[in-house]
Amino acid sequence: MSPISTDEFRNHLNYYLVIRFFFIFTVIFSFFLFPFIRENTDIFSFSNKFFLVTTFIMLVLNIASLITSHFINDRYLTFFAYLQFFVEILFWVLISYISGGITSPYLYVIIINIIYAGILMHEKGVVITTLYSFSLMLFQGVCVKFGFLPLITSELVKIYTASWESYFSRLFTYLLFFSFTGFVASRITRSFQQTNMSLVESTRIGKEMQKHFFAIFSQINIGIVIFDETRKFYVNRYAAQFESILDKFLAEAAKDAASNGAWSEKKFNENWLSYTVMPYIDNQKVVIFSDLTATRKQEESFELQEKLASIGKLTATIAHEIKNPLTSLIGASELMFSEIKEIQPESEMEELIDIVRREGTRVKTLLDSLFRYTEDTSYTIMECNPSLILTDVVTLFKVGHPKVRISCNVETFHVLGDAEKLKQVFWNIMTNSAEEMNEEGEINIFSEHTGDSFKIYFDDTGPGFIEKNLDKIFDPFFSTKKRGTGLGLALVYRIITKHGGKIKAMNTEKGARIIIDFGNKAE
Repeated sequence: MSPISTDEFRNHLNYYLVIRFFFIFTVIFSFFLFPFIRENTDIFSFSNKFFLVTTFIMLVLNIASLITSHFINDRYLTFFAYLQFFVEILFWVLISYISGGITSPYLYVIIINIIYAGILMHEKGVVITTLYSFSLMLFQGVCVKFGFLPLITSELVKIYTASWESYFSRLFTYLLFFSFTGFVASRITRSFQQTNMSLVESTRIGKEMQKHFFAIFSQINIGIVIFDETRKFYVNRYAAQFESILDKFLAEAAKDAASNGAWSEKKFNENWLSYTVMPYIDNQKVVIFSDLTATRKQEESFELQEKLASIGKLTATIAHEIKNPLTSLIGASELMFSEIKEIQPESEMEELIDIVRREGTRVKTLLDSLFRYTEDTSYTIMECNPSLILTDVVTLFKVGHPKVRISCNVETFHVLGDAEKLKQVFWNIMTNSAEEMNEEGEINIFSEHTGDSFKIYFDDTGPGFIEKNLDKIFDPFFSTKKRGTGLGLALVYRIITKHGGKIKAMNTEKGARIIIDFGNKAE
């Protein structure tokens, strides 16, 4: 069998048969057209009849070969190809016999057979078909020279009465021309096939490498995305989990000149991502990134713990140095106020002493808030129902805030926690909302249950949070109120995180929203 694949061999052979069909059909057409071009041509002469009959037989054989080539067994495909070449070469030698002999232009058609033999069987095919052509042409010349074949046209008389030297000169010219052209075609075909095989192998290796590349990088815990301005070509498993922010992230990362070949860090929604962007092939880019959200939150937690530790030390010092004298000062002001009131009921001193008493009480309240925030109290953890706790807190809250309308629709579920601390959380959140609404508005409390996650939403109709302050809402001592201590929501954050939950502040179309996510469902 040929060095090329069986399918390729069969395809080339079919192309050859199709070309031969149109070539023979053209010869027949030109045969009938020739009398109209050249006058005094006898279309029914013996030579023309022989030409026409031989051509029609070859046309029928070609059609049969075209049909047979689709069904012939692979083992006999090479033999079938050689048979086609031998039959056609014989045909053109016979045609040349009646159309000019060794000078007939039809002999040049033989080169097509030799070229295709070189394509299918390489040098071996060229040698065999060239020697076969040479043998037939030599046999034809010998038969005519020695009278074994009749000289049926005047052109043959002129050719074959010439010297042997002239005949063999033409014959060997054909031999050299046929063999040279066939070998060149064979070499070119072999080069094309080798190049094609190299390309196929390179493509295969490239696909294998790409397959291994995707297999390896789909498993590592780092995001890899190959993209351009219009679409994403590859997204590994790690990067796919950020689908909700991936398009926004890629657009901003591509614009970030500082990330080209260097690492940058930026926050996208709730995720801190560290990334670098590098050029890839065909104007594509590859971004490599990792999620630092947990690390940054841990750092924030450490910073918060350090703040709390500092506050605790400060509070202990303040308690010792200020609280006792302040209590004495408040007590003394109360005595002064009562004595002056008895002596001079409408004295101006009464107003001044009242200021001292009121402001001293405010300072003492602030100190008490500090104590409550920084004290390392123990938690009594047990199974509790936040829905029942909220019901109690809402009932009491309505008494002190009659103009605040509260709707509470929280489903029954159980968590592990400290019921008293959770009461303090709910009370502080609703107190903060009431103050922001100037004690008049609506608070809507509802829940959401997803898997093991239980969320409680507190929505109010107040002005909402200032967007730039959202990251500071739960920081100690951060407050936008004139007389706020900044410890109410900080205490809420501390208690919820102690319970293993999460808390988040955001804005809605109607006002502010605080979300508590309980992640520790009681079993």
